[in-house]
Order: sequence, then structure tokens, then C-alpha cells
Amino acid sequence: MKRSRFSVRVGRTGAVLAFVAIVGASPASAAPPLVVLAEGLSSPKGLGLVDSWDPVVVQGAFGAPGPVLQYLRTGPSRGSTIEVSPTNALVDVAISPDGAGWGLGSDRVLYLQDESGVITPVLDIAAYQAADPDPYDQDGDADQSNPYGLAALGNGDVLVADAQNNDLLRVSRTGAAVTVARFLPEGVATDLLPDPLPFPLPGPLPPIINAEAVPTGIAIGLDGWAYVSELKGFPFRPGSSNVYRVNPWAEDATCSTAANADCSVAMTGFTALIDIALDPNNGTVYTYGLAADGVLAFEEGFGTGVFPPAVLTEVKGGKQRELVAGQLSQPGGVAVARDGTVFATDGVFFGGRLLQIRG
Repeated sequence: MKRSRFSVRVGRTGAVLAFVAIVGASPASAAPPLVVLAEGLSSPKGLGLVDSWDPVVVQGAFGAPGPVLQYLRTGPSRGSTIEVSPTNALVDVAISPDGAGWGLGSDRVLYLQDESGVITPVLDIAAYQAADPDPYDQDGDADQSNPYGLAALGNGDVLVADAQNNDLLRVSRTGAAVTVARFLPEGVATDLLPDPLPFPLPGPLPPIINAEAVPTGIAIGLDGWAYVSELKGFPFRPGSSNVYRVNPWAEDATCSTAANADCSVAMTGFTALIDIALDPNNGTVYTYGLAADGVLAFEEGFGTGVFPPAVLTEVKGGKQRELVAGQLSQPGGVAVARDGTVFATDGVFFGGRLLQIRG
């Protein structure tokens, strides 16, 4: 059971894609830990990098603005835009090594953006998932879809993490798609749930519940494999989220705590992850979580208007370290530039920002 307002709020309306140039950035030795590069953004969830440097921000995943795709030009013409409209809402973006851009639509349609500025729909994800239901579904909606994360492969294909169907897809530019892996439920203890719960249940809870994985973000490692973060569904126990290492060329692999040749748990002990990034030089991992106390603590913000701090964690040499603690809220996406600079978006429900972070 997911039972989360957050999971059903994922992307229902318009989107904006903005290329933002970073001009005259300070050297690493002089840079403060956190720099606001842009603010006043509207629901900036997805984040990618052009040429492993210029951030690409998807706006409007959870609200206004309307269905318009914008490219904010870099260089001498910085500040001007190209608009392509209408489009459907976007929840994530990825840039292929050859510079082509992929957009992931919240209406379960995948788009390919080429250099001509033409947006081409290549796959109806909803239709694909309806014919490829989740065999391990716990919610009674095995054929439903909620595409959430995106990552480009070196051959031009793209990977899609579907948070509702609990699987990882590989899609070519011609629209050919395969299910790379399915993420199995995991038994999670219910002893940390608040009493009373903020929503009704049909009956008493057992001590352990099979929680769906709810895969969210994808990053491609130095080994060429996909690293997939998970939110982890109800009972939303803090510390129960995993990061899986998946062979992107597999078909119908299974991912669970029992390792196999195509999938294994790379890291564990995280809470409510919504994105992941890897440093392209040294493989340092960055995970981005909703809040230290998990989904239910985050969702209290919808009622109070005050959301708890997001958690951005650096994992280096097997050691975890939180970056800019207490300075992030309502996390969107995270990406790492070729020089190790970390970019993140936050404020996906209000106060949207693009941030540059150095450890």
C-alpha cells in the first residue's frame, strides 16, 4: 500500500523546460556551500545537465505554469527563450551523450527532443503498462502507471522508472520498449507508524507489511549500470529505502534484497528517496530524500504549510554525509556536473529554486 497524497500528486499539469547557463561560477575553494542560481520557479522537479554542465530544469510538474516547453538560451543570447507549445506536462528530463534531450511526461507519454526543436512522442507508457501489469502489486492497481525518473544511456536509449508499476523500462528513439527489471515488495515493520494515522485503515495492522518499492530516480554509474532509488511505500518506515544496482540491458529481471546477476541492493538505510545522482568522475553518490522522518512527516506540510527539511546525502567511500542540512525543502531533482558541482532543485510545491551546492 502506498497511501500517500504525495504519490498521487506527481505531475498532473503543465511544464516548462529551461536551459540555465552558469556564468562566472566561483572556484571551488571560494564558493559558499549553497548558492541560489534561480528562484521563483514553479514546481521544478526534473533536473538534467547539458554537456555535463548547464542545468536543465523541468517546471510545472505539480502546478502552473501551463503546457509550454521553454529553452532558455545560454551564451550571448542568455535570457531569450524558444517556446514549443502545446506539449504535455513533464516530470523529468535527461540529456543523451550526443546532446539529444528526453522529456518524461506526467500523462505517461515519453517525448524525444532533438536539435531541431521538434518534440516527438515515442511511447505511450500508460498503454505499455496496461499490457504489462505489475505481478507483485499490493494496491489493486497492477496496470496503473506513474512515470517518475529518467536517465539516458550511452547508445541513445533512455531508462524510465515507473513509481506506480514498480519497474524500470528501456526505450529506444523509435519507441521500442522492454521491461528491464521489476522491483519486488519488501517486508517492512509497522512499529514506527504514528497513532492515530492521518488516514483510515480497513482494520488493524500486522507487525510487518509488504511495502512496494516505488522506484523514483535513476543515475548511470561509472560501470554503465543503472542505480535506482526507491521511495518505499506504506508503512513509509524511515530508513527502509534502498538503492538498487541494475543491469540496464537486462529483460524482466527482478530486484529484491536477494541479489541476482542483474540486480542487487547497492546501498540501504535511506528514507523516502525521490532522486539520485552520481559524480561522473569518481562515482560519488548523492541521494535526495523527502524528509528525515519520511513521507508522513513530509505530508503534514500540506496541512500546516510548513514542510520539514529535505535530506541531500553524499555517499563517498562507504560513508554518508548530509549536505547543507536544514537548507532544502520539498525536494525536486539532483544532478552532478563534470567538475563535481552538485545542482539541486527544491520548492516543488511553493518557492521553487535551482541551487548550486558544494560540500
